[in-house]
Amino acid sequence: MNRLILVVLFFVSFALGQLVPVPPIPLYNCSKLPTPPPATKVTQLRPGNIKVVMALGDSISAGFAMDTGVPLEWRGLVFSIGGDKYETEFSDDPAVTIPNYLLHYNPSLVGTSVGTTIPLTKGSALNGAVSGARVEQVPDQVNYLISQLKGPYSAQVDFYNDWKLLTLFIGANNICGACRNDSVSDPVFFEQHLRQVLQQITDNIPRVFINLITIFNISGVWDAGMTSEYCILLWKVVDHECYCLTTGNKTDRDIMDQHSIAFNAISNKLALEFQSKNNDSFTVVVQPGLQDLPIGKYGEKFLSRLDCFHPSTLANEAFTYAIWNNMMTPQGQKSTAPDIHDIKIICPTEDTYIPVSYTHLRAHETP
Repeated sequence: MNRLILVVLFFVSFALGQLVPVPPIPLYNCSKLPTPPPATKVTQLRPGNIKVVMALGDSISAGFAMDTGVPLEWRGLVFSIGGDKYETEFSDDPAVTIPNYLLHYNPSLVGTSVGTTIPLTKGSALNGAVSGARVEQVPDQVNYLISQLKGPYSAQVDFYNDWKLLTLFIGANNICGACRNDSVSDPVFFEQHLRQVLQQITDNIPRVFINLITIFNISGVWDAGMTSEYCILLWKVVDHECYCLTTGNKTDRDIMDQHSIAFNAISNKLALEFQSKNNDSFTVVVQPGLQDLPIGKYGEKFLSRLDCFHPSTLANEAFTYAIWNNMMTPQGQKSTAPDIHDIKIICPTEDTYIPVSYTHLRAHETP
């Protein structure tokens, strides 16, 4: 019955005029750069040194219900891993994604997701994300990436020598049960399993730079949904995957936000822990560009037209802008929220290294 109701509500959404507007994030227009010299250690990484892009995570990184209100995974448009173009009557511009930015500097980049997949697909290309995943399930995704790198991608990727950018965005599904004291929502549980994931990557995938994305306050999704008659109606009649968001009360949503803060503190703690190892072929850097994202401020435009929960195409473009600028900014100076009304994309120069960590820089006086 819920599926039938969802279909009916999908058509109601069009009747209520909830078409996603043309995204305001401009196309990437930074100058191209000469091919950089090879990087022999992570502190020497420039954008053009990255040969491989990969992603781990949940339905956000799988792109569920992102585009056109159809229940598919729009992996080719995901901020961290998408490689699609916008195919319209008037243009075929590259989608606003970090890989498409990186292609500007290395046309040989591999690993991007393209097109769509059906929900719950267990990976596509080098996007290991699985809708509904929690942090304790990410080790299976890491194993998927390893098998892809050593199997289908072995002819394109020098496993031991090519530099890889891996974006890890996980934790929202753990937080969704926080108001019920679910064991998987416990910050101690999150820390234990995130540490396991990071150790698994450093032990098994050489030459990798991890973007560890911190989590925004999921209660903002509620605030955004309350601006839409369709979302209000939807949440009343359809069982929601995030219990504490739509079937709880404000106290429950506040508990979720407290867990987001705790999870983000753990991400920062573990990043410093792994940076302190001073591994020349590995680092993990927290990119906090989404953690103070004012989802409620942007309303339904940032939400899926299908379920009013997952990020829209517009939101993913804002994610791209925020995380790219984080990547180009030293630690301690990174923004924690994108301002899509004052967009200033940071353009790298020939002298730009992707900032790593205070610890690495102390250990290596120069890149």
